[in-house]
Amino acid sequence: VKASENAAFDTAKVYFKTGCEALGSRGWEGDYRAMLDLCSHGANACFVTGDFDSMNELIDEVLSKDIDTKEKYRVSEIKVKSLLSVGKVREAINTALDFRRQLGLPAPQLKAASKFTIIREYIRVKRLLKN
Repeated sequence: VKASENAAFDTAKVYFKTGCEALGSRGWEGDYRAMLDLCSHGANACFVTGDFDSMNELIDEVLSKDIDTKEKYRVSEIKVKSLLSVGKVREAINTALDFRRQLGLPAPQLKAASKFTIIREYIRVKRLLKN
């Protein structure tokens, strides 16, 4: 089952990449919502299939654009998950805290937090992003 799920992501990754290429460099000016979706979903497909180089390129493309920070949430989340998946816990935490600051939320100093605090803050951020 897992292999077939990954195969679907392999195919999806190709389609997302083709979509980005079809819109080209002007895609952000012409239809930024389509480009955002293509890059975000493409980054997720790359993450699932382990293509971290392509994933990082797509994430960096979205993060470099002058769009609302809330719209960068999906790629920021993927970036944090990818860092955690390769054991870069400190970098993942710093990335997540930096994104909180960009949203205008307080970001705690790096100190040990309880699991309760982490879950509470995660839920709070999810709620804020839905508004």
